[in-house]
Amino acid sequence: MDVLRKFPVRCALAAFSGLVYAQAFPPLDWGWMVLPGFCGLLLALDGQSGRPAVMLGLLHGVCAYGAGLTWVLNLFGPVALILWCVLAVFTVLFAAIHGAAQLRGMGGLRLALCTAISWGALEFIRAEIFPLKFPWMSAGLAVGPNLLLPWIGVYGVGTIVIFAAAALTGRMWKSASASLAVLFAAVLLSSPHHSPVSDEENAVSMGGLQFENVTIAAFVEATEKLPAGIDHVVWPEYAVPFDVRKNKREWEGLLDLCREKCITLTLGTQSRPGGGAEWRNIALTMDASGALGEHNKNHTVHFFDDGIAGETALPITTPHGKVGTPICFDGDYEGVIRRMTAAGAEYIVVPTMDAEPWGKIQHDQHAELTRIRAAENGRWIFVTATSGISQLIDPSGHLHARLGAMEQGGITGTLKRETKLTFYTRYGWLFPWIVLTAAAALWLRMLFKPPPFHPDKSATVTAGGLRFTAPKQP
Repeated sequence: MDVLRKFPVRCALAAFSGLVYAQAFPPLDWGWMVLPGFCGLLLALDGQSGRPAVMLGLLHGVCAYGAGLTWVLNLFGPVALILWCVLAVFTVLFAAIHGAAQLRGMGGLRLALCTAISWGALEFIRAEIFPLKFPWMSAGLAVGPNLLLPWIGVYGVGTIVIFAAAALTGRMWKSASASLAVLFAAVLLSSPHHSPVSDEENAVSMGGLQFENVTIAAFVEATEKLPAGIDHVVWPEYAVPFDVRKNKREWEGLLDLCREKCITLTLGTQSRPGGGAEWRNIALTMDASGALGEHNKNHTVHFFDDGIAGETALPITTPHGKVGTPICFDGDYEGVIRRMTAAGAEYIVVPTMDAEPWGKIQHDQHAELTRIRAAENGRWIFVTATSGISQLIDPSGHLHARLGAMEQGGITGTLKRETKLTFYTRYGWLFPWIVLTAAAALWLRMLFKPPPFHPDKSATVTAGGLRFTAPKQP
């Protein structure tokens, strides 16, 4: 560890570990890299506080998000650097808090717990509370579907991952906390079982179309060519980029399609109440009898004209059971699908738009978020995207059908209606709020508790196994 006494070496380690952290996500998708990617940051921060810690956090954050979110360049060009820096601010805050904890003499289990709840709280703020909500590249997301998701969700899993990393770097192997970290690691690495569709009574045959920039006539023609026996067909978000119910000819054509194919249809379209300029991005569910219900997109996309955001998240009753119909970005956050499931949704369909110019990496990373939602809430999810990735996901987060990025065509499969609620759907979603509360209490205590200092001599503090000396008070 003597080599880490040189600050340039620490800077190199922080930057390199940020690059390693990024490899836990697509395109490489080496989820296990999240541990060394975070352990490297903790080693670089060992014994550091103040401006040096802030610099190390900034290097790790910019390198991690810059390497992991290269696709943002496709959307915003050089302005993407600003987004990477904004996201890196949360790593900077973590580094500053971690340094302050070390200055106050925290070590061992106390420091590991401080590390875990601080990172978990900041990650939850970044993903779900901060105005520029950004849930991508979280530590729990890197792990993928696992046995803990139906209990504490992706943010809880991320907190456990960071605790394990802190145990690895904090020389805690002789303590019970190390054994606990190993146990949690084993649970995280264990893959939940696949969910077969064995109950024909609760089975729903699904069909979806992955098309981008085609006419409604093309969607109708492709739907007519789907195999016989399909119960529920899903078209992508913005499949019909106008209020189809106000166009009599197109609306009658959709009713005829549902009647001829004997299907329920969910499609991305618009609603313009009153016929004014204001509009809403909706998922409309219908059959031959007419509209069965609609969902107004709750989470409209930042910096895009995506309509007026909705507030409700309720299932729609169809001949095949109660279905939740979140739209694209809704599935990136934990709340919409959870609320639909708690309200009685037996399965979920997700009309999605991932535009082809955004690139394959964006499509791959986006698809991972929906797998997490399926495992958290124990529901089958059927996603149909404009240019991918369309997928059928079981309640354990495993894929049963997939149509890859930049492909065009149809996807079919069979899912099962589920009624049982997971612990996460009932209570586990509160876990990150508990972590946030604990972190806030800890941060306030640290704020009002200055680090130890002796006026007549330098203060020597042990942190993470290293000793460092604070300067004398002037």
